Amino acid sequence: MVFTMEQKTFMLESYFRNGNKINGVWTYSLQLCMEEFRIEFPNVTLDYTQFRQSLKNIVAVFRETGNMSRKPGSGRPPKRTPEVVEEFRGIVQNN
Repeated sequence: MVFTMEQKTFMLESYFRNGNKINGVWTYSLQLCMEEFRIEFPNVTLDYTQFRQSLKNIVAVFRETGNMSRKPGSGRPPKRTPEVVEEFRGIVQNN
């Protein structure tokens, strides 16, 4: 399942809202986060494993970048660069 930005934001806020600091160490409850999510979005069918993994990724990106945006891609250029297209046109025109 792909979560919307609204759902991801709610997941992140719920996760941090339900955190507890015990002896100087923060602990977070995935179960409470999931329960709040079910109340807020009752029409969404949840899979525990997928929810956990999505939340883990959302939190990791937020801690690394300070926002909810996806990490930038690898920077690999698309196969059809303007140079490749021009080269192909030259080959086709010469034949």
